[in-house]
Amino acid sequence: MSALHQSLRQAIRGEVLTDETSLGLYSTDASVYQIRPLAVVCPWDEADVKAAIKITAEHQVSILPRGGGTSLAGQTVGRSLVLDFSKHLNQVIELNVEEQWVRVQPGMVRDELNAFLAPHGLHFAPDPATSSRANVGGMVGNNSSGTKSILYGKTVDHVLEAKVLLADGTEMLMESLDQVAYQAKCEQTDREGDIYRGFAERIHQHREEIEKRFPKVMRRVGGYNLDEFIHTEDWNLAKLITGSEGTLATTLELKLNLVPLPRYKSVCVVHYAELMEAIQSVTPMLAFRPAAIEILDDTVVRLSRENLTTQRACHFIEGDPAAILIVEFYSDDEADVRQRPLAMIAALKKKGLGYAYPFFTEGPEYDDVWLIRKKGLGLMLGIKGEKKPLAFIEDAGIPTDVLPEYIDKVLAVCKKHGTEAAMYAHASVGVIHVRPILDLRQAIDIERFEAIARDTFELVQHYGGSWSGEHGDGLVRSPFNREYFGETLYGVFKEIKALFDPENRMNPGKIVDAPPMRENLRYGTTYQDQSPKTHFRYPAEGSFDNAVHMCTGVGECRKIGAGTMCPSFKATRKEEDSTRGRANALRLAMSGQLEEGLGSERIQEVMDLCLSCKACKSECPSNVDMARLKGEVRQQYYDEHGPSLRDRMIRDSAKMAKRFAGEMAGLINNLQGGSLFKLVQSKLLGFDSRRTLPSYTAEPFEDWFAQQKLKTAGPRIALFADTYLNYHEPVVGKAAYKLLTSLGYQVELAAVGCCQRPKISHGFLREAASEGQKMAQSLDYWLREGVPVLVCEPSCASALVDDLPDLLGDPALGERLSQGIKPIENFLLAEQASGNISLSFSSEVESLLIHGHCHQKALFGMEALQKLFEASDTKAEIIDAGCCGMAGSFGYEKEHYHISAQIGEQKLFPAIRERQASAQVAACGFSCRHQIEHFTGVQAKHWLEYINHYPLF
Repeated sequence: MSALHQSLRQAIRGEVLTDETSLGLYSTDASVYQIRPLAVVCPWDEADVKAAIKITAEHQVSILPRGGGTSLAGQTVGRSLVLDFSKHLNQVIELNVEEQWVRVQPGMVRDELNAFLAPHGLHFAPDPATSSRANVGGMVGNNSSGTKSILYGKTVDHVLEAKVLLADGTEMLMESLDQVAYQAKCEQTDREGDIYRGFAERIHQHREEIEKRFPKVMRRVGGYNLDEFIHTEDWNLAKLITGSEGTLATTLELKLNLVPLPRYKSVCVVHYAELMEAIQSVTPMLAFRPAAIEILDDTVVRLSRENLTTQRACHFIEGDPAAILIVEFYSDDEADVRQRPLAMIAALKKKGLGYAYPFFTEGPEYDDVWLIRKKGLGLMLGIKGEKKPLAFIEDAGIPTDVLPEYIDKVLAVCKKHGTEAAMYAHASVGVIHVRPILDLRQAIDIERFEAIARDTFELVQHYGGSWSGEHGDGLVRSPFNREYFGETLYGVFKEIKALFDPENRMNPGKIVDAPPMRENLRYGTTYQDQSPKTHFRYPAEGSFDNAVHMCTGVGECRKIGAGTMCPSFKATRKEEDSTRGRANALRLAMSGQLEEGLGSERIQEVMDLCLSCKACKSECPSNVDMARLKGEVRQQYYDEHGPSLRDRMIRDSAKMAKRFAGEMAGLINNLQGGSLFKLVQSKLLGFDSRRTLPSYTAEPFEDWFAQQKLKTAGPRIALFADTYLNYHEPVVGKAAYKLLTSLGYQVELAAVGCCQRPKISHGFLREAASEGQKMAQSLDYWLREGVPVLVCEPSCASALVDDLPDLLGDPALGERLSQGIKPIENFLLAEQASGNISLSFSSEVESLLIHGHCHQKALFGMEALQKLFEASDTKAEIIDAGCCGMAGSFGYEKEHYHISAQIGEQKLFPAIRERQASAQVAACGFSCRHQIEHFTGVQAKHWLEYINHYPLF
């Protein structure tokens, strides 16, 4: 392979990845399979793609085009040269609003494309659950569809043209041709002419067999799309490329059909006490012309209520349903979008179907319903424990009139093989994703894996369904294609593959000539983890190993638009900078599949750009807490190699703050601002010389607090004196004190030391546990008496509530920490809701933009702060932005300066620069405030500082 790697490096402008770890990261997708690629190229442009394919021909290696790597069937793994289009080839090339089409590069993310199209009132309609990270090229290769397929069909129905490159370097533009134009192509004497002639001959020769063997359901994506050519006079080979899984050609450009956005939408959530009752409701619902009918079973409902992100959106779920059907309606008539669902509800009630029918038009509740549905896949895959709901029989498309009978028998198959199952998805088109729960490290479950697939396959054939409804063939279903389509059509598939790819170099082993479905499993009976000694206890997951295995590969961390996760991936678009990439690296290291273990330099590189933002803990459907895993890996690295001077300084930052605040503050602040000190901090410590380290206060907050004489007879509360509030910005503590006392609370100061956040985030877990134990025991004075401990700094709140309890050797004390410590805004809102206070405050500003800290958004949410300001005279808006890029010490470190800026520039900094002149900026995190001021020149304050209505002062 060294010759191949050398040739690629000489010819490619983009990235060429050949190291052991990078190849390991591309060896998996969201399926149960793993195959190590030969090399990975992230092409910079079309010229790079052509150069790479030319080199593969010279070295006789195969090619695997890949996008987001979210395949559930194993299409995107193989012993090939992987071409990752997602990093660079992801742009809109041309938009024609009048004719309603767009031309894009294959790495364009579907939701990013639709965000671009929305101002024009158009969208690309197919909407798989992975739309936030699914690349359009991958959607075409897979022939994806999604929730609205009953209305919009599949991707093949929206592909107008495809510019592709064959393995021998031949470039083809595939477009719709009438019979005359197609015949002209056939008369060409070149490679393209051979393909057009050969394809036409096979369609004409086997038209009857195609008509006979292809399933008569709308949701069918197995094999090659030959049935697209037997009922039309116009032929478009782009429809053959669609669903071909990269086995015929590499896509360079796509021209896509667009449809107008619906003017009005509504959704009804029908609740059922019995699963089969829900499935039996599908056919009568279709009479009311819904845009979608999606089913979620009790497993997904339960997981939705447990997940940190989705639990906030579960308010519409009433009781404990065995299943819910999410029924959506579109219309250009506002009255119609209400009348049809209401008529459906009346009809269901008359038939005695369902027990609750909450109904919503567009708005926050409507969005919450679809958040639950979109997260369903990842939630299912993230079931805790060694057994997981696996994708291998989930994709059958069944006629809806026999769907209840089919599902009943599939569940019986699972029961026969001693296996439970979970289910969700597209009831409207007969594609209910049934996922048997198995552990493929166990021999008996591998046997069940094959046996359940065989029994279910026979049921699909019996009911006239399709074996693949949307997830494709890949490695899991291709072995059944010969039997499903018959010897004749399977032979035609092989001939078509040979027409386009005579040397079998395009993603071999998919659709035709596939290995047995039990080969190339990611796990298997020989898989074994080398469990490391850890400091966190991992009570929810059971162990560090299981916490790593919670990552299922669905790639939610690769989303670019919404949310906070994953800040570094959004900036770099490198697989290893995603939560999935890091989890895969840890899995490979701890299972001995990398030469070096968890404490190696290479693993440290993979973890380096993790900002410990904790967004993955809530936004990842499996709640993978990469910040916690990073801390373990850093501690192991220190144990093997020792910490640097900079590491030790960060570890001891709280002790330094206590030493330098007060009398020494002026001297230290002046020193830190000088050019000589900045030169030293850059050379000796590795902090960027463009940064100024945080200044210290001349009067620590605890000193100011000791002088306060105001006493109230109200309820006791303890205000936690975090390092930032106490030694850097006591103004925040003063504002909190004034607000709380004005509300009648008796404020006591919990000056008990550092929350241990710097140590935890930087990997000094052993010391964090030791010192945190002492600090927690001091806090326990208030906790045992039921006195709430309020925290102003979100990162400190997360340390005290989430991380430290799992580090302590005293689980009961940890539980008291988790329950008794509250972010100040969450406490105030709860007190207002319970009627204990009437909170109405004024502010010196009319308009306020608020940036939430990552930990705040991940663990506590921004709703409390939003609702508090709704009761004020200030118009407050939460900035729709992810991480600021500072992340404690991260942004100060000179090797991270540019990416720190890049992360903030994605949304946050532009929103601040473009705000109205009268709007002020609040940032809840200490580091966030410094980052905003450094890059925008705007001095953000803690939200407490903007409140000026203190009746007692």
